[in-house]
Amino acid sequence: MTSVAGGRGSWGGSWRRGAAAALAVVGAVLAMPPAGAAAAEEEAAGIIVVGVPGLAWTDIDAAVTPNLWAMAGSGATAAMSVRTIGSWTCPEAGWVSLGAGERAGGAAPREAQCEAQSALPAPVEDDGGWRIEAWDALVDANAAFNYGARLGSLADALAESAAAQQEAAVEAETNGDPVVEPDPGTCVAGIGDGGALAAADTEGRITFWAPGLDGLGAAMAACDVVIVDPGIIVGDTADNAPDTATDYDQLGQDDIDVEASAGASEDVGEITPEADPVRARAAAAVDVAVGTVTAALPEDWRLIVAGISDAAAPSSLHPVLYSGAGVAPGDLTSPGTGREGYVQLVDLTATALAAVGAELPAAVGGAPITVLPDEARTSGEAVAEGIDETAAAAAVDDIGWRFYAVLSGVGIIAVGAAVWLVTGPDRFRGPARTVCVAVAAVPVAGVAAGIPPWWRSDHPDLVFWAIIAAGVTALTVASSLPWTRRGVRPTLIVAGAAAALIAVDQVSGATWPLHTPMGYTAQAGARFTGLGNYAFSVFAAAVILLVAFLPWRGRARVWGPIAIGVVAVVIVGAPTLGRDMGGTLTLVAAGILCCLKLWGRRLSLGSLALAGGAAVAVFAIGGVLDYLRPQEDQTHLGRFVGSVLDGSATGILLRKADAAVGTIGRPLTWVALAAIIGAVHIWRRRAPIRSNEVQAAVIGLTAVAVIGALVNDSGIAVPGFAVTIGFGLLAVAVGPRPAETPLAAEPVAAGGSGRT
Repeated sequence: MTSVAGGRGSWGGSWRRGAAAALAVVGAVLAMPPAGAAAAEEEAAGIIVVGVPGLAWTDIDAAVTPNLWAMAGSGATAAMSVRTIGSWTCPEAGWVSLGAGERAGGAAPREAQCEAQSALPAPVEDDGGWRIEAWDALVDANAAFNYGARLGSLADALAESAAAQQEAAVEAETNGDPVVEPDPGTCVAGIGDGGALAAADTEGRITFWAPGLDGLGAAMAACDVVIVDPGIIVGDTADNAPDTATDYDQLGQDDIDVEASAGASEDVGEITPEADPVRARAAAAVDVAVGTVTAALPEDWRLIVAGISDAAAPSSLHPVLYSGAGVAPGDLTSPGTGREGYVQLVDLTATALAAVGAELPAAVGGAPITVLPDEARTSGEAVAEGIDETAAAAAVDDIGWRFYAVLSGVGIIAVGAAVWLVTGPDRFRGPARTVCVAVAAVPVAGVAAGIPPWWRSDHPDLVFWAIIAAGVTALTVASSLPWTRRGVRPTLIVAGAAAALIAVDQVSGATWPLHTPMGYTAQAGARFTGLGNYAFSVFAAAVILLVAFLPWRGRARVWGPIAIGVVAVVIVGAPTLGRDMGGTLTLVAAGILCCLKLWGRRLSLGSLALAGGAAVAVFAIGGVLDYLRPQEDQTHLGRFVGSVLDGSATGILLRKADAAVGTIGRPLTWVALAAIIGAVHIWRRRAPIRSNEVQAAVIGLTAVAVIGALVNDSGIAVPGFAVTIGFGLLAVAVGPRPAETPLAAEPVAAGGSGRT
């Protein structure tokens, strides 16, 4: 054992060379570009964006909205997240976000029915142009939101493009080169009050504005980008709307306590609005406006019709229909989502700029959408797909808070069972062991629940929980068979299943957690692909347990953990896979500390510096190389490096820190607190446990929990999930206190005293 665990054995140089090679491999893989979705389309002469607050996939019907129905079949489509500030987006916020290309909020209050942010004032004439009177209030409000939104970035980017064209023409004329005349239409025109908000520049001024579609021809003659607000919000009437008072940001779900809000004698549970003829009439009116725009659209122009915001809480996915010059039928995607059939609101800004050949400024957080052609797709298929994607996101959002509450409750029970198993008497050790395994299996089953389309059921809640119960039962039984229940085998089975399941999901396209509470719903717009913080926590804890407790022998004790660590970090951080910036930092540092302890090294300040330095090095290598790629191809890793260089990283870090602090007090907080109390109790009753394997697991899991909570905006959820899977499985691996030997027990028995 000395040659492996000793301080200067023959393996010392070997593991250092291996670690250096591993870091080189990881850095190279993290720098690999993500797979391209499709080649960029050719530029168009111009583009019109029609924004319709509240428009849903269910509003698109062959009879009621024939123009929209035709666009769904002749053009490309996607479901769009309109998430900006808060859990739902009102019209004012949607329009200013479109103009900023970044998540922005409105200056008016955001209530459940979006009444204040639906009453948009018209711009006023000013020096031969138009301006937004309340622009300063919008700028001040967004400075407080701290999302770094630069209102008016769309108009300013086109103005800069016009200035660059003029400068190039002057330089060409001076040098005697052929002169390319600047495009006089390199600007943004707005139609309608919402269009004015999106078309305004950073000073709140608008190049061209008209109150209605009568001015569409003049707008297209003046500018290459036209933003149209037809003045219609597609929503239910107040009588049929789900709620007018619930704070959805606080509750995070759609259940309505009718007894509290309406004085009813019983709680009827979730309210599903009935079909509203007012909504159908609004959708039909939108369709007429789209028909007018389509009829006026030149052959070399493009058209986007999008539901740019919610009409009321709760939030939902909304349709995007894209057609015109060079746009083939099919699905839309963008580098920001990395997933077929999904885009974000801020991607529309980048798309408008790319369509007319303007440079994409750093202030625009979205990326141009691209088309995945499918010539055979019909309108019915496109609409059905959009409805299904919307239903999936809504179902996950609805069930999420219940899942977290249940996970928190059983997680606390598992901590108690783990404490009993490690420090308690022989009685009930078997049930305690079973509880530890079963609870650790819950988040694993949560990931697997995304494989079948449970949201399509008539009773999605029941089906979801049935899948969870089946997954937990299968793993618990597999860990309780005569040949699997001994020693560390249950720990390796559950941890191995968790790591393998998440790894397979990432390699195969990362589709499963998106449709479960273990990921982010698409409407949240946080992460459409890759590895979310919740699934990362489970994956990282599982990897640490595997590294610590797999029965390594000889040199495999060095190379085995390094190999697992390299593969795990690549899965977490590669732009083609996990894309998890904070997870990469966390797992590299935690993995190094775990391995050092496993190899018998004493942890010191130097060890901590090594782990931290390696984590930062991997992050920096991957980030810088990602940043060097074209902006539209960068992942958020490269964009973060860009924010460091332009000085905006502080705002991003402050926002993430604020989000992390905001997670304190949510359900998983109590699991983490219970784990701290349980760990202290175990330490006082049974410490020290000398096994390198156990100490390595403790160090690694603690690092995942602490570092993960500090560098991810999910905050307390990271240790919460890590504890749920890791604490009980670690206790199973440690096992009960060894029985006293007969030699030590004889004096007590002979003396007739002591414990019986």
